[in-house]
Amino acid sequence: MARPKSEEKRLHLMLAAAEAVAERGVGAPTALIAKLAGVAEGTLFRYFPTKEALLNETYLYICELGWASANESFDLSRPLIERARHLWDMHVDWCLANPVWDRALSQLAVTEILTKETRAAEAAMFPDVGLMEQVSAGEVLAGHPTEYADALFLAVANATIEFARREPERVEAYKASGFAAFRRMFLD
Repeated sequence: MARPKSEEKRLHLMLAAAEAVAERGVGAPTALIAKLAGVAEGTLFRYFPTKEALLNETYLYICELGWASANESFDLSRPLIERARHLWDMHVDWCLANPVWDRALSQLAVTEILTKETRAAEAAMFPDVGLMEQVSAGEVLAGHPTEYADALFLAVANATIEFARREPERVEAYKASGFAAFRRMFLD
């Protein structure tokens, strides 16, 4: 008789997947993920039917963690640019505080492994539909897939985060400059 699945073990497998993806990209083998989780590779497949399922669930879990911190102080009544700046700052701060999650998120967000269902679930988590509609309607993204928007956003965010890590005393200046670039690309 199979042992019941544990939510703790499931979470531990997703944490290990994030670590492996952060270290080796989406090509990280399931054997490495299982090793990082301290389980047999067969155990991984008891919880997730495929590596793709594991990576999709891991991506959504990382998104949940990231947006949870932003949602705590998010105020939809503020003007659009203020809301965008707040979300930008929260994203950069969260990524700086969680480098493994950040690297895994950056790898997974631009991969074809993510399903349409995962992308839809991610979009549903985003705390500001109005901001997303504004960005999607702009000339930069007109007619392009969501993945392209993710890649452009991540390029600016990752540059901001990388330089903020190199020079922590300039975090606020890099956040301001990165947001100015984001705003010009998507909101002006």
